[in-house]
Amino acid sequence: MERIRKYADPPLFIAIALLLVIGVFMVASSSFTTGLTKYGDGTYFFKRHLIFLVVGLAAGGVCYVVPLKAFQRFAFPAWALGMVLCAALYTSLGVNVNGATRWLLIPGTHIQFMPSDILKYASIFYTANLLVLHRGNRRKGGFLPIVTVIGLSVVIVMKEDFSSAMVIAISLLGMFFISGMNFAELVSILSMGLAVMYFFVFRVPYRMKRLTSFLHPFDDIGNTDWQLANSLYAMGTGSVKGIGYFRSHEVFNRLPEAYNDFIFAVIGEEFGFIGTTIVIGLFALFVQRGFLTALKQKGLYEKLIATGIFLSIGFQAFFNMGVAAGILPVTGLTLPYISFGGTALVFVMAMSGILLRLSRKGESH
Repeated sequence: MERIRKYADPPLFIAIALLLVIGVFMVASSSFTTGLTKYGDGTYFFKRHLIFLVVGLAAGGVCYVVPLKAFQRFAFPAWALGMVLCAALYTSLGVNVNGATRWLLIPGTHIQFMPSDILKYASIFYTANLLVLHRGNRRKGGFLPIVTVIGLSVVIVMKEDFSSAMVIAISLLGMFFISGMNFAELVSILSMGLAVMYFFVFRVPYRMKRLTSFLHPFDDIGNTDWQLANSLYAMGTGSVKGIGYFRSHEVFNRLPEAYNDFIFAVIGEEFGFIGTTIVIGLFALFVQRGFLTALKQKGLYEKLIATGIFLSIGFQAFFNMGVAAGILPVTGLTLPYISFGGTALVFVMAMSGILLRLSRKGESH
């Protein structure tokens, strides 16, 4: 433990490590049937997950050793790139999956990625730059440029990826709040947020239906409630102890995205209430240590970055688990560290490297 303490906060490191280990085992179990059916190889997704995990560990290691000033310097180009890539979703490069265009196809290849993953974290660094510029040394200004960047980062993805938009909004507004948001600014932001929700959600019948379908999860099982109904059935089947590892019934073409968006439901089915409680506890520990890491930073920039990272990852986990448990509307968010790997896992690991570096000691790096 003392050896870990030299390089990072031990509880934070242990929480991340255990979540990654759980992810490896759960991807192997939840994806076996799909891999066997689609590719004739039950370990197809498991092997790909291991590759993404290795890449993610490398990304985390690089981000751990690179000084934060380097990220600060390239914050605007990264944010601009994320905005351009998200805008490209509305062109022929956007790939529609399950009714939503969230994936971007690299021309001339079969490689797809989610540009919202880039924007999600690039916006944290660029917003931190603006907050330091306008709010550092007890200055109170720059409301318009700050809220403009937050608004653009949210709106560009809201149409096709409402859940990611919410994660971006929460993390950036959390950063704005701790930098010294006053009451008038809070009221202004809430008013603008309600206006955006009205035009993007309340006036669009199919989105309203999707957002409220979780209130009656068994009314339309053949359509909008299919995923949630099977998720609840899986968790109910698991009861307290679960039915056993690799014994999930819902992965047999009943629970879509069992190794991605609804992997928490498979955990509940195979390991029951005990298993889901352990996972929730590990994420709670991650959030608590992330909060303490942000709290002990001496510099405003470091405090903002730590806040943005732990809020983004923490709320994404909350949304994913809340959806699987039927207490939140169905979204398309993966469970950080645990869901099948890809750009989401690589970027989460990269941000974890930065958070672990900041957890080492409360000073500028």
